[in-house]
Amino acid sequence: MLARTVCLVSIFLFFFSTKKAVAQLHPYETLGRVIFDSFRNQNFDSYYARSIFTLKEAEFKSFLFNIRNQDIRNELMALHRQPYPEDLISASSKWEIAFKHNWRTQWRHLSSYSPNLVWEQSFRPILLRAEEYDIQWETAKLLAIEVCIPVTWKNGRFEVKSDADLDQYSPDRRTLYLDRNLDYRFQPDKNTYSKALMIGTDPEDSDMAYKRNIKGNGAGEGDLLVRFDQSTPNEMFYFCPDQEGAGGKIVVSDFENPQKANQRTDLILTFSYGYPKKIFQIMIKEVILTPKGPLFCEKSEWIGETILPRGLSSE
Repeated sequence: MLARTVCLVSIFLFFFSTKKAVAQLHPYETLGRVIFDSFRNQNFDSYYARSIFTLKEAEFKSFLFNIRNQDIRNELMALHRQPYPEDLISASSKWEIAFKHNWRTQWRHLSSYSPNLVWEQSFRPILLRAEEYDIQWETAKLLAIEVCIPVTWKNGRFEVKSDADLDQYSPDRRTLYLDRNLDYRFQPDKNTYSKALMIGTDPEDSDMAYKRNIKGNGAGEGDLLVRFDQSTPNEMFYFCPDQEGAGGKIVVSDFENPQKANQRTDLILTFSYGYPKKIFQIMIKEVILTPKGPLFCEKSEWIGETILPRGLSSE
């Protein structure tokens, strides 16, 4: 009897934990919903609370020093005008010096953005543009929260927006860092015409294309939609099946992984309104994961009315 009871409890706990894991939202999805609701309810305080400008000085200093983003580090190190000691060869040592001398400049710039300035430059313009379409936010329907990844073709290969992870010697500019349980929308531009973008488990083999939770894989036209889950390998590849060496590696991580790169990403909020339904989009720019959760770093952009994007339903 006791054994049976223990077995039933184990099954219950497993079922409960599985349901909880499945139901767990990626922090970026939570951010997108909160921001959309801030427009719906005209709640600027909620919007402002999800911005980088709410960090206190000590929080910002700690976050910036520990950030896993080589591009952000390079931007700060480029501001360092003094020569480094000749015997200093490690990237981490150079970062410590550059950070010590320049982080306050970044903090002063950040702290100059008052709530009133963010309201005028980022929040109010979205509401005004929505008014031009007579959008009644209370009846608008949020359809999707997606990471926007622009793709172009240059010098015989794909160029995809991404930040480099920390690497003391030679960070690979072509590596992408994607999270599980988050929707990504790759958007090839006109320069990629006739160049099929494909994702697979081999860097060049189209027979190894990955089909699970991917739409438009290798289609050669339109957007490519990706949502990796727990069954996705930690290492994937993007490539062009018709041209060797056109792609790169994809590192797939759980969002709570403390060792994953801090990527700056743009979120697209797609929503519908009216009858017949019209489709609109807003871009939340430069979102980055911090100890306080994901925060946006740039003013939001009203993309406006658009056609229903691939893979979405207006219902």
